[in-house]
Amino acid sequence: DFEAVAPAPCRCRHRHALMASLAAFSDLASEYDGFIFDQFGVMHNGATALDGAPALVARLAAAGKRLGILSNSSKRKEWSLRELPKLGFSADHFVAAAVTTSGEEAWHALGAEWRGKACVWLSKKDGDGVSDYLDGTGVGLADVERADFLLASGTNVVRDGASVLAVDCEQSGDVTPFEDLFSRAIARALPMICANPDFVSPPKPGKAMTYQPGHIAARYEELGGRVIYYGKPHPQHFEACVAGLGLPKERVLHIGDSMHHDVAGAVRAGVPVAFIAGGIEHEKLGIPSGELPSAAALRALCEEFCAIPTHTVALARWDAPVMDGQTR
Repeated sequence: DFEAVAPAPCRCRHRHALMASLAAFSDLASEYDGFIFDQFGVMHNGATALDGAPALVARLAAAGKRLGILSNSSKRKEWSLRELPKLGFSADHFVAAAVTTSGEEAWHALGAEWRGKACVWLSKKDGDGVSDYLDGTGVGLADVERADFLLASGTNVVRDGASVLAVDCEQSGDVTPFEDLFSRAIARALPMICANPDFVSPPKPGKAMTYQPGHIAARYEELGGRVIYYGKPHPQHFEACVAGLGLPKERVLHIGDSMHHDVAGAVRAGVPVAFIAGGIEHEKLGIPSGELPSAAALRALCEEFCAIPTHTVALARWDAPVMDGQTR
């Protein structure tokens, strides 16, 4: 089990120097033997592939690079692999042992540590990869007075075995509907298992940003509850993915767009990381997707999270511009 990891206040005394010493992502291909991809905001937006990402994956695979996926998705890895062809990617380009999701890690923990127990399940609406999530875990459902823990894998449905309650949190971010449940759970010292530590998810085309389980887990902690997280930014998940590639971690590059989950997590794990500036942080950086940020904007973001990416890339595209991050 892995407890919460929050970005610590940066007490670094060094200065950050951000220099454009590499021309494009293509220059990185010869520097690493393996690449681990975040999914949402890097490979695709949940509905369509992002510009140049399928071609990048195909070129790296053709060059003999070993590829993995490390995703904060509350669904299991098999669902992610099934979805790849619909988004323009070949699942065959990835090493199966190096593909995992936070939902996969949580699922294994449920079966290993909570079998025979019951939970109140905060989930997504019924659908592929959702309705059957508890199958094989030996975990049942119960109301908060009889449950052993809370499980957060979504933000718009509460299931307790007797009822299925729709909650308007995924779109609004409003955690008020959970307050009574959380107060009663905390009074019984019930832990929450969070199967997706992400706070928000980038918008799909024509839709708004959505709030993810990490958002409600943070509120549970604010109220005094204990949360057990699975997925990024915990170093153990990066290390497991690297091990699945069968490569030393200094020869593997993680590619992600979240400073908290991807960059800070990879830095803690000692894994080189390419920060995709055109992803979820692009508005904070003051840039449109496809451009590199100014050194000042990137420096401010690095200082906020006390983590410096090995490289910063505009997009996950073969010809995307790159700048290196160095500390001095």
